[in-house]
Amino acid sequence: MSPRILFAFWLAISPTCMTSAWAETAADYNKIFEGAVAAVDFNFHRNWAYTETRVDSEHVWVGRSDPRRPSRERWQLISVDDREPTEAEIKKYRKDKAREHSDKGDRSVTAIVEPGSVRLVEETDEYWLFGFIPNDEEDIEDSVDATIRVNKAHGHLEYIDLRNHETIKPAFGVRLSKLIMRLTFAPAADGGPVVPVSTQAEATGRAYLVVSFDEQEVTRNSNFEYVAADLKMVPDR
Repeated sequence: MSPRILFAFWLAISPTCMTSAWAETAADYNKIFEGAVAAVDFNFHRNWAYTETRVDSEHVWVGRSDPRRPSRERWQLISVDDREPTEAEIKKYRKDKAREHSDKGDRSVTAIVEPGSVRLVEETDEYWLFGFIPNDEEDIEDSVDATIRVNKAHGHLEYIDLRNHETIKPAFGVRLSKLIMRLTFAPAADGGPVVPVSTQAEATGRAYLVVSFDEQEVTRNSNFEYVAADLKMVPDR
């Protein structure tokens, strides 16, 4: 077969081969992401006691969750701005915790990512860094940088990060000059499960030209204690 014919043959088949290889690679990246989400224990609160520190624009809240306690007392507010909490604060805190806590963490994470949109940005011996399209957020897709980092050695999420690089207009009359959302994951203890360890959310902007806002909230989980062995003695679980 002549070199010219070989070249023509290569031209004929190469687009198909390249498209197929790209599709397989893209599918592999999405499988890596799905596996990394599955490697995180989003239900760790069932077997682990831990301390949660939440810093918002007004206060610093420190509380502890312990599954050995009866369900209505599982969350204990330890302090607010380094002082003893008031009865009203304790009541509100428990009510808020009962409403916000659920077993849908894994679905919440995957809901952030447009299905099939994961693409490779960087690869090292330690991690994969992927980019992705935020799910159902067509209006901000071109205005944000969205990344996922996956630990290669253990195959779990290290973080999901979304932040804007230009002004966002998510709704009529609303402009966001700053938007950051970052979820971080790590082992609860040596040899323990990988769990969510911090959440960062920031939004700065203006609504209807007259109302400005600058909201920040950072939540950190720490002081994990495995208590599953004691759970059988806990009433009202």
